[in-house]
Amino acid sequence: MTWTVPSRIETERLVLCRYTPEDAEALATVAARNREHLVRYLPWTREEPQTVAQRRQYIATSTADFDAGRDHTLGMFTRDGGELIGGTGLHVRSEPVDHVEIGYWIDAEREGEGLVTEAAAALTRVALELLRVPFVGIVHAPTNSRSAAIPQRLGYARQPSCGSPTCTDGGDSVVPVEWHATTEALANEPLASTPRPTVYDADGEPIPWPA
Repeated sequence: MTWTVPSRIETERLVLCRYTPEDAEALATVAARNREHLVRYLPWTREEPQTVAQRRQYIATSTADFDAGRDHTLGMFTRDGGELIGGTGLHVRSEPVDHVEIGYWIDAEREGEGLVTEAAAALTRVALELLRVPFVGIVHAPTNSRSAAIPQRLGYARQPSCGSPTCTDGGDSVVPVEWHATTEALANEPLASTPRPTVYDADGEPIPWPA
């Protein structure tokens, strides 16, 4: 299944958008300084630090995947100032049915401000209302309490364990905790009172929300 994900999503405090080559230096800097903060749960950080040239190649690959509908990686930037503070995205999954999964990470210096919750709430609304996916998923290692707090706050429903070790905790592969949200979650707080974000296509044109 291929969904047309907005290229830019604006919330009260954030801009979630596709990386451009101009973001390579900032991405190299922010990812490298957060290696120890992230490495337990995000295997890609084991390769840090990476050069600006390596980050440009990553951005080129991410752009190709976004254009093809294979994956949708987004940088997390401050709306006031445009500072890169993390990453997120809507990642295409096919089990048990076609759906998308929200991933996220944030600079350790910006933890505790509710920014990841704000980003995840916006992406949940985009996925369920705009893309019309059957459900949105969030997965994390059982010991990752910070990641667990996001779906809990947003009213996601915890799912039975699938029994397959597909998540990372340090050097181990572990069975993840999985959460789902369907359109029913939009009628409950806090999503019910979360404003729809402003969304734009690849040409910078506003995308209208369904009535």
